[in-house]
Amino acid sequence: SGLMRDVIIIGGGVVGLWCAYHLRQQGLGVTIIDKGDMKNGCSHGNAGMIVPSHFVPFASPGVIAQGIKWMFRKDSPFYIKPRLDCALAQWLWHFYRSSTRKHVDASMALLCDMHLESKEMYKAVQQHPEFSFGFEQKGILMLYKSRSAEKDEIRAAEAAHQLGLEALHLSESQLKNIEPGINFSVMGAVHYPGDAHLIPELFMKQMIQFLKASDVEMVTDSEVIHVEDLGKNGCVTSLKNGSKVSARYGVVTSGIWSSQLMKKSHYRLPMQDGKGYSMNFSIPSQMPKIPAILHEVRVAMTPMGDNLRVSGTLEISGMRDSISKTKVRSILDAVPRYYPSLELNNDTPVWSGFRPCTPDGLPYIGRYSSSSSLVVATGHAMMGLSLAPVTGRMVANEISGKPDLLTGPKLNPDRFV
Repeated sequence: SGLMRDVIIIGGGVVGLWCAYHLRQQGLGVTIIDKGDMKNGCSHGNAGMIVPSHFVPFASPGVIAQGIKWMFRKDSPFYIKPRLDCALAQWLWHFYRSSTRKHVDASMALLCDMHLESKEMYKAVQQHPEFSFGFEQKGILMLYKSRSAEKDEIRAAEAAHQLGLEALHLSESQLKNIEPGINFSVMGAVHYPGDAHLIPELFMKQMIQFLKASDVEMVTDSEVIHVEDLGKNGCVTSLKNGSKVSARYGVVTSGIWSSQLMKKSHYRLPMQDGKGYSMNFSIPSQMPKIPAILHEVRVAMTPMGDNLRVSGTLEISGMRDSISKTKVRSILDAVPRYYPSLELNNDTPVWSGFRPCTPDGLPYIGRYSSSSSLVVATGHAMMGLSLAPVTGRMVANEISGKPDLLTGPKLNPDRFV
């Protein structure tokens, strides 16, 4: 391990893979180090949505009001397990301070541009003969059942128009036209035709093979326990097995685990784990063609090949691995309230993963100082898949010193210090 590598990427999730892709395109040597086998994690079990429509950061004024109502109800879509924890208290304080109209307005165009650029990159990669991961641009339906939800969705659609996104307000009968043969029990929907979806675990598998063929070195089942930032002299990563690997640059893309890693190197990176669940159902009849989000319950429905993936909840529980039966029950019970003909069997295996949530709903992309050898790329919360391609490009530009239009103080990893 005396060899000095160009770039080490710590974490082989979707963000890490896209960073490797762009760094290789710029001719740099890349080593990915992952603590697992790169076959699980948030990049695999997510809802597979590419969402320019999700331009409102998670920290927005409505979330606080709604969140406080939801927060302590076990079956709610957004649940914070009450506990005495200094880091959680600080996170909630920053979250509260970030949830302003001003923050939302300043973030919308940036998020929207990032999603749109990522979508183009998925589209481009899907053209390669090595790739076929079910990428389709059929948009996404925001389904709602109540007047107040309709108001929310129409407000969001107006904001979308301001950003130049198409958003179509559909009545129940207009819904039937674009999803013939599906029974709905809703008041209406907003369709965002510019959104897309794909099968995440297929994409991951193909991207890993593509990168290996492009000479990206992959070190699996190796946990990085410490990373030392030597500035202009590069960085040294220490692995659990006692070996050390040095490089000119380190890129930290370990999702929620990035916080602990950076803390050991004396950097603050406030994040909380937004636990989510997903299940796959094989549904021969009544298979929707267009992905949907059920507004009131925040459940996502994504057709993936012959399966329908149903995913939901954001549970901040301090990295607890246990599967909450109450949560799973509430996701499964919600679906027939919108799709009355969908029969979901209850004994489907449940996947869960921890999404890295920053206090202001924007990711951390960049370095702590211009002399640092470490670049951080994490905190994408529910939008990791959707923002990974553009994040990879921003990281590659940061390392090769190319200017980047999107990089800026709003994404700085030290903005809460």
